[in-house]
Amino acid sequence: PKGVVITRECLESFVDWILPEQKFKDASEVYLNQAPFSFDLSVMDLYSSLATGGTLFSITKEEIAELKALYKSLAASNVSVWVSTPSFVRMCLMDPSFNESMLPKARKFWFCGETLAPDVAANLLKRFPKAEVWNTYGPTEATVATTSVQITEEIIAKHSPLPVGRPKPNSRVEVHDGNGKPVPGGERGEVIIAGPNVSTGYIHRPDLTSKAFFQLDGQRAYHTGDSGHYEGDLLFFDGRIDFQIKLHGYRIEIGDIEANLNALANVQDAVVIPAMKNGTADHLVAFIIFKEKPSASDFEVMKQMKKDLGERVPEYMVPRRFIFLPEFPITTNGKADRRKLAELIP
Repeated sequence: PKGVVITRECLESFVDWILPEQKFKDASEVYLNQAPFSFDLSVMDLYSSLATGGTLFSITKEEIAELKALYKSLAASNVSVWVSTPSFVRMCLMDPSFNESMLPKARKFWFCGETLAPDVAANLLKRFPKAEVWNTYGPTEATVATTSVQITEEIIAKHSPLPVGRPKPNSRVEVHDGNGKPVPGGERGEVIIAGPNVSTGYIHRPDLTSKAFFQLDGQRAYHTGDSGHYEGDLLFFDGRIDFQIKLHGYRIEIGDIEANLNALANVQDAVVIPAMKNGTADHLVAFIIFKEKPSASDFEVMKQMKKDLGERVPEYMVPRRFIFLPEFPITTNGKADRRKLAELIP
């Protein structure tokens, strides 16, 4: 909605990086197009197919809404490169038929746009043992993605949450403190991106452009508004800074709670939303999708989940209410629709 200006230089910077890194060379590739063309994730599959002479396989809104139709279409697609948000593939993984038999030519799963959970990556590696799983990070203002890493079983065993990768060549990805200075490794701060992939700003919005974009050692740079940290040369995404809320005097990172909920046994996906009262956060509500339906009552399940979560986070970070759903509403971009979930709070 802000109108991000992506120049030819930005696009070339992305394409010149992604083609050799992912070894996209010839016309044999079939790229899945899940994201609408208004969503920057589509730049990955659209321009990769154009640059190599490959095939772009687009799925419709109707197919996304009806899994049976989607699976039938996928089975006939010969998709070799899967490009989507993690939420979309998590939805597909709910059906055990989504596996190597359905997509025998799948050799890469490439994700961007939101957090890739370890259990999703592990499930993909199990169902598609010949395929690679890649996690990436980057806002629209930095042209799709700026970091990437191949997720292996070793990385899953070592890291939770998963890393989002290493910076691409010719781009700088730094973590800064509130004074604009780089922080030491392991410390959290705001992720700053600089380089030829960074947008020139927002069209007809000089006010927003001047706040978000700046010069860093002669390069265009962008304040992402994301919290992150480095462990060695790997960047970790720690949530949106604007996902930080004040609750009864405590500053809370919503992403931390969601990550710890997703780490609990039998949790397939979790979204936490603050319930508002008189314009301020009154309490937290957790929306949960289970891998398998619990046999106990909702009350007993909620009680146990609060106990298990309380062993991982401070008491003030444990949601007051839990709402269990078979699936989450999904935006057209393939992400969990937080606005619609918030409407479910009584």
